[in-house]
Amino acid sequence: MLVSSLVSEPHHKIWAWIFWVTVGIILISPVIFWLTGIGQNAGSLSAELARQPDGVLLSSPKAQAYHQLMFPMRLERMLIYPLLLLSFQFSGGAVALRTFIEKQIEAGLLSPFRKIFRRWPKRWRQRLTPANLLTICIFILALNLAIFLLYLPYNFYRGFMVAHQFGLSTQTVIGWFSDWSKSVLIELLIAIGTWTTLYGFMKLLPRRWPLPVGVLMVTFLFIFTLLTPTLITPLFYKVSPLENGDLRTRIITLTQRAGMTADEVYTIDASSKTTEVNAYVTAFGKQQRIVLFDTLIDSYSPDEVEVVLAHELGHWYYHHVLLSLLGIGAVGWLGLFGLRWLLDRLWPWLGLRSPSDIAGLPFVLVLVYLASTLSLPVENSFSRFGEHQADVFALTVSQKPEVFILLFEQIAEQNLSIVDPPAWEKFIFYTHPSIAERIHFAEQFQTN
Repeated sequence: MLVSSLVSEPHHKIWAWIFWVTVGIILISPVIFWLTGIGQNAGSLSAELARQPDGVLLSSPKAQAYHQLMFPMRLERMLIYPLLLLSFQFSGGAVALRTFIEKQIEAGLLSPFRKIFRRWPKRWRQRLTPANLLTICIFILALNLAIFLLYLPYNFYRGFMVAHQFGLSTQTVIGWFSDWSKSVLIELLIAIGTWTTLYGFMKLLPRRWPLPVGVLMVTFLFIFTLLTPTLITPLFYKVSPLENGDLRTRIITLTQRAGMTADEVYTIDASSKTTEVNAYVTAFGKQQRIVLFDTLIDSYSPDEVEVVLAHELGHWYYHHVLLSLLGIGAVGWLGLFGLRWLLDRLWPWLGLRSPSDIAGLPFVLVLVYLASTLSLPVENSFSRFGEHQADVFALTVSQKPEVFILLFEQIAEQNLSIVDPPAWEKFIFYTHPSIAERIHFAEQFQTN
């Protein structure tokens, strides 16, 4: 009774109405946020921190305005994105898209691929026909490309206009669209590879598919993390060896003190896109890479750069990246078994042909999104713990708490960070301890 009522024509119409309203909200929301005038007034606001008479550090007026604008935008996306996917699913849009693609394939779209698929084992062709595989790939491409295009005005306003209004971006319009295009292409390739693998194995191994998919998922996570600095980063930034010989010597000496063997230090031309500062260390086996933003080198003293890098070396020392990948892989693998359990029971409710029907992808994306959103407090708690460990490491190795304090005051100004956010907001959303907490810990370290 429940199944028939949810997939009936009247409910399709209600969900279709919700879908188009959601699309309208996504398209018009940049205008609504622009009309608040917060971004337009940002240029007149100070980015300098202030202190109360009792010495408590306060966020800058510009940082408060930036948070006032960006936080509602984040909440809006958290609520609207899953509603968009659910309404597309329950309105019958996903099934209609899959049916349309199948008709195009039957009309002759498959012909160029027939020779390739003839080489497949016969048992594979019976469970996963060439038409099935092509339908899956085109469906994934169409759905993801449509979402990217739908969110383009929102992302342009958020990532370009607001960033320029608050002085966080130096990028040109052409540069922004170039990066957006490259990001879309990379994410489309990853999405097609990921979901085609998942749904392909769901058809080939209806009961055991979480096992091979889990192995491939964990393997991909490690390979992608390993290759990102050498393959992905150069697509967006110019990467070059650090030319400052004195700073390079200090950094190499610091890495040796921390126990790492690194022969080269690199910089990226972040100043061509942003005013924000950062640095990172990637190390798997002999693949060790130290990268500094040129904004960090240009705006901060060598002592401050050393403290930043000491923090990043702390992540390497405590194996935070490796542990994170193992944790994500383990939870994701268990999630695949939960996904199989749900799809085996809910596919008729969704109006699908089977659990492996690609038309159920929007619903699967909602499940993944809700699981990742609901796990934010736990995930971010682990992240804050790891960041605190890295801070302790930085202070211990550098022995420069006064530099640490000055550094984070300057970072708070330059990155427009909220110094001391509400406890609930930090608990749910913050991956790092607050600026106030980090400075307070450094002051205690200095005292002791």
